[in-house]
Amino acid sequence: MTRPSPPPVGSDPTFAGASHESIGPAGSGDPSPPTRRPKPSAHGLRPLLRLRGLRRLMTVRVLSSFGDGAFQGALASLVLFDPTSRSSPGQIAAAVSVLLLPYSIIGPFAGALLDRWSRRQVILWANLLRAAVIGVLAVLLAFGIPTLVLFAVALLVTGAGRFVGSGLSASLPHVVATDSLVGANSLTTTVGSVATAVGGGYALGLKGVLGSGHGAAAVVTATVIFFYLASAMFASKFPRMALGPDETDEPPQPMFAVLQGFAAGFRHVVQRPAVGLNIAVVTLVRFCFGIATLVVVLLFRHHFTEHHGIFKAGTAGITEVLGFAAFGLFLGAVITAPMVAWLGRTRYMVSLMSIAAVVVVGAGLQFTQLSTMIATLTIAFAYQSSKICADTVVQSDADDAHIGRVFALYDTANNIFYVGGFVLGVALVPDDGMSRTAVILVGVVFVVIAAVYGWGMPRCRRFVRKAASCT
Repeated sequence: MTRPSPPPVGSDPTFAGASHESIGPAGSGDPSPPTRRPKPSAHGLRPLLRLRGLRRLMTVRVLSSFGDGAFQGALASLVLFDPTSRSSPGQIAAAVSVLLLPYSIIGPFAGALLDRWSRRQVILWANLLRAAVIGVLAVLLAFGIPTLVLFAVALLVTGAGRFVGSGLSASLPHVVATDSLVGANSLTTTVGSVATAVGGGYALGLKGVLGSGHGAAAVVTATVIFFYLASAMFASKFPRMALGPDETDEPPQPMFAVLQGFAAGFRHVVQRPAVGLNIAVVTLVRFCFGIATLVVVLLFRHHFTEHHGIFKAGTAGITEVLGFAAFGLFLGAVITAPMVAWLGRTRYMVSLMSIAAVVVVGAGLQFTQLSTMIATLTIAFAYQSSKICADTVVQSDADDAHIGRVFALYDTANNIFYVGGFVLGVALVPDDGMSRTAVILVGVVFVVIAAVYGWGMPRCRRFVRKAASCT
C-alpha cells in the first residue's frame, strides 16, 4: 500500500510516529494512522552517532546481542566443549539443529506480530521474558539437569530472540532516513554481530576461569540476565509507537494475522525481486558459515591439540577464533559503506565474493591455526558486508506494512540454511575437521554468488523501473 506523505520539514525528526498509540495487545487508543515525521539523514560515523534514536536502538541491539552470545557460549561449554565427551560432526549438527530449527518456525509468526503490534513493546517484553527464563535455567543448572531439558529451556530463550532481532531490523527505518540506511546498517548490524562474538568469548573465558561443572555454567548463565534486562530498559525509553508499524494491512483477527505471516512475507518478497535476490545471497553465505563453523569446531576439538606460539588449542583456541571473527565483522562495518559509495553495491558484492572465494580456499586448505584464523576472518567479513548490503535493500524496497514479516522470513531462512551447512557437513567433514571438499565447496558457492548477483541485480532494477512506469 502507498505510504502517506511526510509533514513539512521542521517537525521533530527524532522519532517517527511517536504520538500514535498502539493498537492490539501493545496498547489501545485511536487507530487512525500516525503522523509521519521526517527521519534524520546522516552520513559518516560521527553524524550517525549524533542521532539519539539510532544510538538508543544500537544500544538495545548491543546489549541483546552480547547476551545472546554469552548464552550461546554457556551452552557450547556444556554441549560442545565438555572435556568428558568426544563430539562428532553428527552430534554437533544435531545440537545446532535442535536449537535453531524449531525456533525458526517462530519467525513468520514474529513477523506478523511486528507488523501489527508496537515493535517497541514486542522488543521490550521479549527481552524481559528471556531474562526470566534465563533466571530459571541458571537455578536448574546449579542442580544439574538432563540435556533434553536444557535444550527445551534454551528454545524458549532463542525463540523470544526472534522477536528482538526481527524487531530491531524492522525498526531501523524509523530512526534514520532512507539515504542513511547503508551507514546505519553498517553500524548497527556490525556492533550487534561483534557483540555476539565477544559475548561468546566472554562466556567461554569466564567458564574457563570458574572451572568445569554445572555450578560454573550456572554462574555464567546467570550473568546473561543483566544484559537482557539492560536491553529491555533502553527499549522502554522509546515512545510506544516510535518504531512502528506506521501502517498495517493485517486482518482484525490476531491469530489469523499470525498464520498469514509467512505467506504474506513470501509474496511480498516475490513481488520485489531485488529483495528476494539479496535475501538469497545472505542465506547462501550463511550456509557457508555453517559449514565453516563445523570445520573450525572439529579442528579445535580434535586436530589442533597443541599450542603454537600465540595460537591456542581447544576451547582457548575457539575463543581466539571468535576474536578473529569479531574483527572480520568490524572490518565489514568499516569498509562496506565507503566501498558501496565508491563502486556501487553490485560491483562491490561481485568483487567481495570473488576475492573471498580465493582467500578462503587458499588459506582454508592449509589446515593450520594461522590459516584457519585468516579463513574465519574472511568469511565473517564476507557475511557482514553482504548482510549490510542486503538489509539496506530490504529496508528501502519493502513496504513498512510488510517489513516485519519480510525480516522474520529473512531471519528464518538464515537459520535454516545455517543448520543446512551443518547437516551437509556431516557427510563431508571427518571427525578431525580436515575436509578439503568442504573448503572447496565454500569457495565455489562464493563464486556462484558473485556471478548470479552481478547478472541478477541490474535485471531486478530494470524490472522495478518498468513496473513503476506502468502504474
